[in-house]
Amino acid sequence: MSKLLQTIIIGAVTGSLYSLLAMGMVLVYRTTGVLNIAHGGVGVLAGFVAWDLVRLRHWPYYPGLLAGIAFAVVLGLAFERWVVRRLPNAGSRTVATLGLFLLAQGVVFAVPWWSNNSAQVFPSPFTGKTVRIPGADYAVSSDQLLLVATVVALFLGLRFILRRTRLGMAMRAVSDDPAASRLMGVREELVSPVVWAMAFGIAALSVMLIAPVNLLENTSIVAFTLKALAVTFVGGLVSLPLTVLGATVLALLEAFTQIYAADLRGLPDAWPFLLMGAVLVIRLIRPTKALDEQALASA
Repeated sequence: MSKLLQTIIIGAVTGSLYSLLAMGMVLVYRTTGVLNIAHGGVGVLAGFVAWDLVRLRHWPYYPGLLAGIAFAVVLGLAFERWVVRRLPNAGSRTVATLGLFLLAQGVVFAVPWWSNNSAQVFPSPFTGKTVRIPGADYAVSSDQLLLVATVVALFLGLRFILRRTRLGMAMRAVSDDPAASRLMGVREELVSPVVWAMAFGIAALSVMLIAPVNLLENTSIVAFTLKALAVTFVGGLVSLPLTVLGATVLALLEAFTQIYAADLRGLPDAWPFLLMGAVLVIRLIRPTKALDEQALASA
């Protein structure tokens, strides 16, 4: 029983990690139709900015954290203003996010005191604090609990914004029918900057919460982002509930395989691809339009 509970806890924490990264990508695609490939790269860059300020410049933790998020928000506003707005369609904008991802990766590798070690220890005021789980010989770190709590809060917050606020309704209107939204007085040039700023801010926050749990390391966080991208397809890139469900299922599959089927060494790494394959098969069997309508209804 203790081993089973430990496996579920590991899956829940890892699922929160994937969910946190995936929700920012869903936000951009749901409201702009752009697949934001740069999401993880921007988060890593902002994470290193915050790490530099806190560890090397001796800033207090929270001002450093806010500075890293502010850096990502400003980058999102600049990217929207000088790149996204100048490109004609979602396809070219998606390609531009790939360019931004490569640029962010290049900056991280180019700064010598950021990349001179394989991984950096990201500071956290909760380091070393744990909470023991009743009935299990296992303790959860406070950083892991904060990660899970943030996912719940972010999920509820984004759902509320998209469904219950004028800003969220404007975001959905621009995405669903740009022509009709213009007739209703919704200006895309005012909505789009908010979307990109929010998404890049979420990317930065995601990495800063993940790093105390898994260290601040470029390639591993990018790998997490690729897995997060896989789970976004469960929700058709538009549904937050289905995305979180996909992230949880993927993480539990990985955890159960690692603990109960350790001999199958390559299977945990294969689960994201198997999950995407299953989604593609379902889309071949069932009409794509019907699936998209169901995903939008749950978004």
